Amino acid sequence: MWIVAAGTECSGSTSNTLSSPRGIFVDTNLNLYVADCGNNRVQLFLSGQVTATTVAGSTAAGTILLSCPSDVALDNDGYLFIVDSTNNRIIGSGPNGFRCIIGCGTGSGSTSTQLSSPSTFSFDSYGNIFITDQGNSRVQKFMSIPNTTYPLSVNQPNFCPSTTWYTDAITFANSSTAGASVFGVFVSINNTVYVANQQTNKVLVWFEGSINPDKILSGSLNSPYDLFVTSQGDIYVDNGASNGRVDKFSLNSNISTSVMSVPFECLGMFVDITNTLYCSTFTSQQVVKKWLNNNVLTSTIVAGTGTAGSTATTLYNPSGIFVDAKINLYVSDSANNRIQLFSVGQLTAITVAGTGAPGTITLNNPNGIALDGNGYLFIEDCNSQRIVGSGPYGFRCLFGCTSVAGSAPSQLHSPTTFRFDTYGNLFVADYNNGRILKFILASNSCSLSYNQPTFCSNALWYSNASTFATNSTIGTLPYGIFIDGINTVYVPNKVSNTILSWPQWSTTSTSNSYSNLSSPYSLFMSITGDIYIDNGYSYGRVDKYIFNTSDRVTVMNVNGSCYGLFIDINNNLYCSLKNLHQVVKLLLNNGTTIPTVAAGNGSAGSLSNMLNSPQGIYVDSNLNLYIADCANNRIQFVQTGQLNGVTVVGNGSSANITLNYPTGIVLDANDYLFIVDSYNHRIIGSSSTGFRCIVGCSGGGSSSSKLSFPQSMAFDSYGNIYVTDRNNSRVQQFALQNNSCRKLFVYNSTL
Repeated sequence: MWIVAAGTECSGSTSNTLSSPRGIFVDTNLNLYVADCGNNRVQLFLSGQVTATTVAGSTAAGTILLSCPSDVALDNDGYLFIVDSTNNRIIGSGPNGFRCIIGCGTGSGSTSTQLSSPSTFSFDSYGNIFITDQGNSRVQKFMSIPNTTYPLSVNQPNFCPSTTWYTDAITFANSSTAGASVFGVFVSINNTVYVANQQTNKVLVWFEGSINPDKILSGSLNSPYDLFVTSQGDIYVDNGASNGRVDKFSLNSNISTSVMSVPFECLGMFVDITNTLYCSTFTSQQVVKKWLNNNVLTSTIVAGTGTAGSTATTLYNPSGIFVDAKINLYVSDSANNRIQLFSVGQLTAITVAGTGAPGTITLNNPNGIALDGNGYLFIEDCNSQRIVGSGPYGFRCLFGCTSVAGSAPSQLHSPTTFRFDTYGNLFVADYNNGRILKFILASNSCSLSYNQPTFCSNALWYSNASTFATNSTIGTLPYGIFIDGINTVYVPNKVSNTILSWPQWSTTSTSNSYSNLSSPYSLFMSITGDIYIDNGYSYGRVDKYIFNTSDRVTVMNVNGSCYGLFIDINNNLYCSLKNLHQVVKLLLNNGTTIPTVAAGNGSAGSLSNMLNSPQGIYVDSNLNLYIADCANNRIQFVQTGQLNGVTVVGNGSSANITLNYPTGIVLDANDYLFIVDSYNHRIIGSSSTGFRCIVGCSGGGSSSSKLSFPQSMAFDSYGNIYVTDRNNSRVQQFALQNNSCRKLFVYNSTL
């Protein structure tokens, strides 16, 4: 006697019906899994139930598409394995979803990697899979690969959103060494640099710190494009152009052996953590792979159909590739101007950058590609002559940002591949210039775009300043100043309507090509390196100039000059409108340029909700706003979300110091206040012992120890103070003298 466990004896696609069911599996909880072939799905009937849930295939969103599944099994962790019969493959699930296991992308066939209408399967105790390959009238055994992962072979530094590199590169190798047209470069996890020289058909090797190659490897190479070096030191080199293969130089060996057959040259190569070798075959419109732990030379297709196209399953001249720790494959789909992501086991991709991925970035023949330690993309945008990178705030240009081909240290000409070293420096194969460039990491601070030093309560600055810049450079009556995390100093020149900058240690300024400015008072740099400049005097706006470019975007509309600009940790831009007696703010990248009020009601006054000619502003890590409320001779503290302020210094406060038209304000790392007390011609600061005068403590004047109506101040990373000394038309630097936290004792004795 039997009873019905699933189905109604009538074909159907509802939750209680089946259509041509085939393989079944019952787990230890007596739940029944059914390969519902005619409905292209796998159904789960919980113990005692006759109504099912679809766990794979049609109507099961986020799983995988099936075509007549014919058998099903679970592993010891409860993950599904399915014979996808009409698709001639075996698929399996795991913590990262479904992936193809066997017969992936090869179609129906009779080779050792193919299946033809497979019917049933089973595991042995070692994890090997036995499959009844019905169309080929055979039983196939696929050996289990040991669950072994190999160390990551590429450097993936962790970069902060504000990371910067020096824009002028060092030439690591020129054309006489690397070749007239150099394509492939690799940097190993011990910072050994490898270059494939296509002219001499050799591999050049530099150990860390070497200027000239330490090793030169020769083999039967013919115009090698790319290369990859594993953490074990084995070198895999493209040899596909004429010889149709990838060659391997084992560690410390000068003899190469063939490890994989390829249809054409490999413009991109990669070895993943399962010891699988990938090759992007530019000419055959595919990416192929081969497991290196066997001696079979045959490769299998993992991306592309072999026909050029722009669909989700096709590629057009693929070049650079990268495989992450989850075995997801990223492909530079060059002629389609996009980056494709093939999730593990999938032959259908999603576009993550370029054409077809709105809101990312426009690409022009992308080549090299890499991910950093946080999973952000770095892309060699070949025909745009630049390298771009992504982060939490989107994409930005990093190198070659004029998009003009050239041979200067800051320029590229058809770059092809790139790699990071362990320090975050970037090595680039600059193809048409026949050189390998090294871009040095400048700053990788994850905190702020500006400097916030830690000072002891008895910190001292030299009372005599050095003049950093005079009116011949910065013009008359300077106002704003900004110093970034790598100590580049920025000062607006309101006379010439330019922004001047001085790199660290430089005594010569550069006038940046920021156009259409009118009497800029202030500026601020974001953590991504974008420059925000007050342009409210004539144009009623704040402009953003994108990092490393002269591209301008209006980000905020205002009704006057911004005497202070600030960007908080939540990416809100603040502007102090002195003549409107308000501070306004705007969340950047939210689709509008219209700000909202952060403080002040628009009328001059001294009430808690009013301001009178506000200038300097500062926002702390708790999003509290500090305002130099000039004409009220006070510093206002406005808590996040509030419009009423509290006076913390000056008129109406309990602080034991008097202010006279304060114009600038900064906080140190301990949240102690430093104030530009303009009409008292001094800088004052607070600490655990209260307020004190820091510099300019003997009245106004033009000597090196005096200031005359100073306006703004900024710290460099060493704690030195830079002040715009308005009426002396100069920028003064007061050097930090002592920052020892030791208490000083005076010992008196009588001899």
